[in-house]
Amino acid sequence: MADATFAVAQEPTWSPWRGVALWTLGEAHLLAGQIEEAGFLLNQAATAAATTGNADTTVLCESEVALIAMDRGEWDEAVSRLKVAQATIDENRLHDYTTCLLAFAQAARLAMHHGDPATAHRELTCAMRARSSATYVLPFIGVRLRLQLAKVYLAMAELATSRHLVREIDDIMSRRPALGTLTNEVNDFHHLLENSAGSAETGRSPLTPAELRLLPYLQTHLTADRIAERLSISNHTVKTQVKSIYRKLGVSSRNDAVQRATTIGLLGV
Repeated sequence: MADATFAVAQEPTWSPWRGVALWTLGEAHLLAGQIEEAGFLLNQAATAAATTGNADTTVLCESEVALIAMDRGEWDEAVSRLKVAQATIDENRLHDYTTCLLAFAQAARLAMHHGDPATAHRELTCAMRARSSATYVLPFIGVRLRLQLAKVYLAMAELATSRHLVREIDDIMSRRPALGTLTNEVNDFHHLLENSAGSAETGRSPLTPAELRLLPYLQTHLTADRIAERLSISNHTVKTQVKSIYRKLGVSSRNDAVQRATTIGLLGV
């Protein structure tokens, strides 16, 4: 953080490296758990990088701002940020750049939130194909990428892939263990994955598109009747889908379902 603060102070507004300096400072705040400061700096970094034509930094910053937005439940903001990131990737052919892979992981998470598993799988394929370049050289990128991918695969009930990604995370962290709040996030996900083992053994299946559309309403105080009105389906269908969501998430209450869905990235806090 001290080095990045120095760099930001030294790089003028016209410098092609100012966006990188701002991103590094934002990354330091993100790893320190200072989300508000991180979001502000990453937003500045994205603007600076776009102004100077630093495309991969633009993509990385927009993707990390999208991640923060999703964790807050600000899905419209995430959509806006990912559109910029994906357009920049396509325009500059950055599909295999290490700094751009998080955009695919976040796009997959967004697709799952919108009840579109097919698009999620397509985005996951892009990230998984090139993830070998995300090594311990930039450990916070490598770990954050794999953690987001693992959460989406867990949401799809593909535990084998999720576990494989966690093993890759553990390998990176064996070399670079001091990763701030990422360390806690990884530990929390380890526990979640262990608790999901029983569900996998009983054949847990991923949430259907219809169940994913209903899921955000569990965060509200709406009754089944009111949810049915909002979704233009029957009360019976709502109750059936809610029971199915509980079973697939391995929970027995509405609050627990929201908590589990939030942990694996299907909902924002």
